[in-house]
Amino acid sequence: MGRVCRETQEWVEEQIEQPVETFVNQLQETCEEQDCNWWCLCCNKWLCWLVWVVVRVVTWVVVTVGKWVTRIVCEIVNFVLDVIGFIIELILSIPIIGAFIRMVLNWVTEIIWRLVGLVDFLASLAGIRPRKKMYFGVIVPPVTPIASDADIQRQVNAVISFYDTTCNINMIFTGICHTDISPPDSRLTIGCNGDGFRDDFGFLGSYFEFTSATCKFTDSFRRVIGLGAEIIIFIVQDVTPTFNGCSFASTHNWVVIEAQATDQAFVAAHEIGHACWLPHDGDPANLMASITPTTNPTLTNVQIALVRWSKHCVYF
Repeated sequence: MGRVCRETQEWVEEQIEQPVETFVNQLQETCEEQDCNWWCLCCNKWLCWLVWVVVRVVTWVVVTVGKWVTRIVCEIVNFVLDVIGFIIELILSIPIIGAFIRMVLNWVTEIIWRLVGLVDFLASLAGIRPRKKMYFGVIVPPVTPIASDADIQRQVNAVISFYDTTCNINMIFTGICHTDISPPDSRLTIGCNGDGFRDDFGFLGSYFEFTSATCKFTDSFRRVIGLGAEIIIFIVQDVTPTFNGCSFASTHNWVVIEAQATDQAFVAAHEIGHACWLPHDGDPANLMASITPTTNPTLTNVQIALVRWSKHCVYF
């Protein structure tokens, strides 16, 4: 949640502070260029400078001081919320019981936010698509061999470019976390079928949840409430039976891709699509084709609306 404070501050700096600073500078130029009215001992100039001083002081107090006070209060509040979210996630990482609660919570929040965003979905179908944003990050477990940061960055760049141009979504990358927490399965094999759901209720599902909580602490509260939750991409050794990646839609806030598949640019973008409720598509050129296209993938109008309708995709 702390990133909300930083983004708010950046918005204030761009939309309020900079225009005000421009106005103050223009006022200063006006005062410097103004001719002196000698009949009143240059009263016009010193009045102009007086106004400039007042505006400068008020601007500094209201904008600069107010901005930082708001930022500090915001950071404190969001830190407390993330601590609460982290504690809840520790509970959700408990095998069986925690996994069941986690699955129900994720689906309930998805449905709630889908209902709230129904109007936005209909607007997207009609082609009205204001800029939205979605967060995503990568976690690399301590297993070898594993993908390099350069290979991962190829996936990241493809995700950002594709969803920007296709869906008008600003994909904000939160970074790569190399965790020291060892997985229960030394090869980190994930079943993208019934085995995957079964493993999610055991130690493997606990591992993903606990690692997400520790690696991506500042997103803890959002993952609990669902709205704007970051999609986490785990790099794993193998996805069975014959997949390059896997996602169980709203069951989790994470997806997985095979380390050896990171040289295929759009695997992560494909799995993020699944996380946003997109099923496989029969068109080989579609991003959601069972065999992910290697160049210039597409999405249909309905698919774009579904992605923008996801709880992960927000305006703020």
